[in-house]
Amino acid sequence: MARPTETLAGLSLFAAVVRGGSLTAAAKEFGLTRSAASKRLMQLENKLGARLLQRTTRQLTLTELGERVWHHAQILEQSLEAIDAIGNDARERVRGRLKVTCAVALGRIYVAPLLPIFLERHPDVEIVLQLDDRFVDLVGEQVDVAIRAGHLPDSSLVTRRLGSLRWVVAASPTYLEKRGEPMRPTDLLEHECLIYRNRHRSLDMWSFEGPNEPQTVQVSGCLAMNDSELLAEAACAGLGIVMLNRALVQPAMDQGRLKQLLVDYPTKGGFPVMAVYPARENLARKTAAFVDFLVELLAPRLAADCER
Repeated sequence: MARPTETLAGLSLFAAVVRGGSLTAAAKEFGLTRSAASKRLMQLENKLGARLLQRTTRQLTLTELGERVWHHAQILEQSLEAIDAIGNDARERVRGRLKVTCAVALGRIYVAPLLPIFLERHPDVEIVLQLDDRFVDLVGEQVDVAIRAGHLPDSSLVTRRLGSLRWVVAASPTYLEKRGEPMRPTDLLEHECLIYRNRHRSLDMWSFEGPNEPQTVQVSGCLAMNDSELLAEAACAGLGIVMLNRALVQPAMDQGRLKQLLVDYPTKGGFPVMAVYPARENLARKTAAFVDFLVELLAPRLAADCER
C-alpha cells in the first residue's frame, strides 16, 4: 500500500505530465530519469487500480479516471501553493500573537513601557505579556520569548544577552535613625535585611567589591518575600535594609524615601538579563523581530542603569 507521501509525489508528477503534455518534460522538472518518472506514475495508477493516461508514441491523453484525478490534483496544487504563501508570509511579515513571559519587576520597569513602541511598529502583532517570577516552561506553555534575569541552567533553549541588573543597597532614613548606618559590608550582620526569596532561590548572599578585596555576607532579617516591589516598599516603611535593582529603588532614592548605603563597596556583578526562546531554526518572524527590538531598546536602558 502506497504511503501518503508517495501518493502526493505521484499526484504532483501526474499534474506536471498533464500540464507539460510530456512524461520527459515532467521528469526533467522533478530531476528524475524518464524511467523513474514512469515508475512513479505507474505506482499511482496501481494504487488507484486503473490507468490515468493513454500513452501513444505521439501524445498522452487523459482517461475518464484521469480527468477526475486531474481535477483534484489541481485543487491539491492550489492548496500547496497557498501553504507555501502562508509560510512565506510568516517569514516576511511580523504578525500574529506573541506570548512573552518576564519576571514581575523586570517586566513592569523595563519591558511594559517599551511595548507601545513595538506595537506601533508592528500593528499586526498581538502581545500577551505574562509577568511571573517562576521559570516558565516555554515549550510546555507555548511561550515565544522569555526575558529572564539570573544565571540560567544549561538547556536546549536559545539565549541572547541583553545586559545586567545592577544592585544597590538602601534603607529609609527612619530605619537608619533607629539602627545606625552600616559602613562596611560586615556591619550588615547586625542589621535587619529584607530578602528576596521564592521557591527556587533565596538571595541572602550579598557580594561586594571592596577597596581591598571582594566580600560576601550572608544576611538575615525578619522579612522575606518573592516580590521585589513590595520589598522596596517595606524598606521605605523602615523595616530594614534591601538590596535591589537600581531602577527599582531609584525613584524612592530621588524622593528621599531611601538612601543608598555602602557607596564605597559597590555590589559585585549583577544578574545577567537574557532573552530566551525555544529554537533558532525556522524562528517565527514575530519572535525574531521582538528579540531584535529588545536588543535595540532594552539593552541600552540596562547599560545606562548599570553605569549610574
